Amino acid sequence: MDSRIAVIGLAAAAFFAVTACATIEGKPSPNAGAGTPPSTSTGTTPAGAPAALDDADPCGLVTAEDVERALGALDGEPRRNDLGTARSCEYEVDKRLLVVDIRTNVGLTGVNATGPVTDLTIGGHPVKAWVSQGGTCFVVLGVTESSRVDITAQPKTGTQECGPAQRLAELVEPKLP
Repeated sequence: MDSRIAVIGLAAAAFFAVTACATIEGKPSPNAGAGTPPSTSTGTTPAGAPAALDDADPCGLVTAEDVERALGALDGEPRRNDLGTARSCEYEVDKRLLVVDIRTNVGLTGVNATGPVTDLTIGGHPVKAWVSQGGTCFVVLGVTESSRVDITAQPKTGTQECGPAQRLAELVEPKLP
């Protein structure tokens, strides 16, 4: 946990000192919960997807091998690190921290974004994406009205890109109910 706090602190300090722009493809929208909320479905779930997120393991939503194929070699083993109500799995790729959080107590309407929000769809799931002032990229996949999966990517010092977070979200999405 100390390394995660250190990475977040260093990243925030670096990006407050440097002005940069990031682009997330899609159409920005106000973060007022407007629009159609994600619907719940009683249909079938994709192969390999848990029936519900209640018992899902965040490190089981994507394999280390899939992460390496999509993003590059891992700097160590994936780490389970639950914080608050989120069940989390951390991956470090090329000195960049990527986190998969499962939240079963809040859906997309509970997103508290710190920057302009872009509404997207990945697979069949609605998504809200944004970049914080510190440069952290958030890609949040809605699963039900009361559950979601948050993907975050901490920036490397001096960079700001959201491609890794979006690629990780694209790997996780097929495993969601």
